[in-house]
Amino acid sequence: MEPVRLLHTSDVHLGGGFPTPDGGAHRDDCLCPLLALEATVATDRPDVVIVAGDLFDHQRVDDDLVDEVLHRLAVLHPVCVLLNGNHDLHDGRSLYGAAGRPGLVFLDGSAGSLAALDDAPVAVWGRAMDDHHRGFRPLVGVPERPDDDRWWVVVGHGHHEPDLAGGHRSSPIAPDDIAATAADYVALGHWHVRTDVSVGDVTAWYSGAPHGYGASGSFNRVGLDAGGAAVAPVDAVLPAEGCRR
Repeated sequence: MEPVRLLHTSDVHLGGGFPTPDGGAHRDDCLCPLLALEATVATDRPDVVIVAGDLFDHQRVDDDLVDEVLHRLAVLHPVCVLLNGNHDLHDGRSLYGAAGRPGLVFLDGSAGSLAALDDAPVAVWGRAMDDHHRGFRPLVGVPERPDDDRWWVVVGHGHHEPDLAGGHRSSPIAPDDIAATAADYVALGHWHVRTDVSVGDVTAWYSGAPHGYGASGSFNRVGLDAGGAAVAPVDAVLPAEGCRR
């Protein structure tokens, strides 16, 4: 298969404001993490951008800000694959009613959505979260790998839990769930710290949050080629001038 490059992010939490490691604070309408993503795309030139949930911090984000964010993601030029998370649930109050637009693939099915991308040899699956509870299993129900010449990427938003029997967290993801995907790469969101949760031959990572969590923020740069998945951190550099608004 033709090699491809992915840029994986999650937990952007736009609309909520956030502190940064240098002690600075960003306003609720700040777009600094998105500006950092745009700058990284311009430098890295990936084939696909993946946002693995919690693009927005809550469901009360201003409509104009939602429209601006979705527009900017749609015109990144590499196709952008978007999954929602527990902060931006895809339910009756969903922010994503207008998500469908050229350049943006929203995985909106509560039982899962499968998309074969037009601009890259990639098939991607993800399950939209309509409720964040113990019974929601982000990676349960993943179909078999498509029988074509495409890389197989699975996206999920939830809590990695090595022992389901002893756990209590909502939206759990078990190691067996990861292994059963048989994916070339599993892009995860929900944890703000970049973490490798790969199982056997299945490479799976949390990308960490671009605004950081006690440290500088990050994205994951993922290369898929004949040797498998190569994953490397990319610093998410917020604009030096601070919040743009």
